[in-house]
Amino acid sequence: MEHLTHAKQEIFDMYIALIHQQEQQESAMKERISAELESMEQELGSELNLTMSDIHTIACIGDHEPINVTSIAGKMGLSKATVSRITAKLMKKGLIGKTQLSDNKKEVYFRLAGKGKKVHAIHQREHEKIEQRFKGFLDRYSAEEILFARRLFSDLLMNDFLAEPQKRHS
Repeated sequence: MEHLTHAKQEIFDMYIALIHQQEQQESAMKERISAELESMEQELGSELNLTMSDIHTIACIGDHEPINVTSIAGKMGLSKATVSRITAKLMKKGLIGKTQLSDNKKEVYFRLAGKGKKVHAIHQREHEKIEQRFKGFLDRYSAEEILFARRLFSDLLMNDFLAEPQKRHS
């Protein structure tokens, strides 16, 4: 039983380390994308000053256009107010445009503008490189281990470890 308790502690420690590693890798990805964005800025003659949230919003729009604020918020796990703020900033920079569908003049949808398409392509290339490396990494595991890992990651995503446990009423 002691070894199981120790193993659980090790898994938790690795989980925390993975979260920290993800933060560092996100920063490294931002640097790689920034280098390409800087050359694009020189080409365009204007500064973009994009955050990772801006870049991920561009990616979401590019992957699902035309798309509205509610759908972006749902796909990204952000509030509609946050998405509205980001899309307003992206429109001001000429990265996205808004449009209305012919059958619904009230609803506003977003599409990528030319500059936004370039940012989307840069982001897409980075994600494809990461995906290839990740799938290559998984080749070292058996089908059974991969299926277990899928179940584990699914369960991890469905749990909020920061939330207080619900009290049961007898």
